[in-house]
Amino acid sequence: MISLMSAQLVLVALVSLQCGLNASAIDSTKLDNSLSSAPSVPKRRVLKNFAHISQAPPDTVHHTTGSQLELECLIIGKPAPIVEWLKNGEPIEEYEEATNEVILTDPESFAKIVSKLVVVAPTDGDRYTCAASAGFKRDSATTTVYTDGDEEDLLSLEKLLFKPIKPTITLHYSAVFQNIGTDLLLPCRVFSYAKTQVYWQYGDNNLVYETFGRIRVLPSGDLYISGLKWSDMGNYTCVAKNIYGKDTGSTFIYPVKPSK
Repeated sequence: MISLMSAQLVLVALVSLQCGLNASAIDSTKLDNSLSSAPSVPKRRVLKNFAHISQAPPDTVHHTTGSQLELECLIIGKPAPIVEWLKNGEPIEEYEEATNEVILTDPESFAKIVSKLVVVAPTDGDRYTCAASAGFKRDSATTTVYTDGDEEDLLSLEKLLFKPIKPTITLHYSAVFQNIGTDLLLPCRVFSYAKTQVYWQYGDNNLVYETFGRIRVLPSGDLYISGLKWSDMGNYTCVAKNIYGKDTGSTFIYPVKPSK
């Protein structure tokens, strides 16, 4: 009788022990599952390359012979976009080519650029195209110009040369985002019939005097900043001036911390 009771007690103890071990295994499994399902840290979002004309010139324009016509194109893109103007499908030459110079850009930059084309002596039905590119991305917009006369190109141009016309800034950034530590070039390209002075201001109309140094004005009129710093953030204005007036183009610089 004693041996039977002892056997029953041993069996109860073994069952209790097994239940405890099973419970421990279940808790351990729950713990492992909770650890494996923990959310991962989100990765920094990377902006892909793109080019987009945010404001195109009108589809058609009527031009009065002997007057100056300007077409404006606003483009945003990454990297900072490059703009080329075409006339009837061909790159513009001679008097209208000042806008078509290539600007060196940083591959990680993001910018909004303003490009203007001064149209000299168009003929009726000429088609002008603003062609933008950023990396391998493209966008374009075309304007057809209709004239109200048949005056010869040279005669029309001669009339413009003797008119009191202020300069036109044909290319500048309105805003640019670029990595700290990189070199930044702010374009300022000018079209003018008369001799023109180009200079830069920053902040509260402070002049950029240097032709040598970390921040300097190049002979082309562009502003060059070597080793961009956080303290360089702010508004920079290009001023083009001749005896008949002036034109300005402002750029806001935002230095960006490079992604790892």
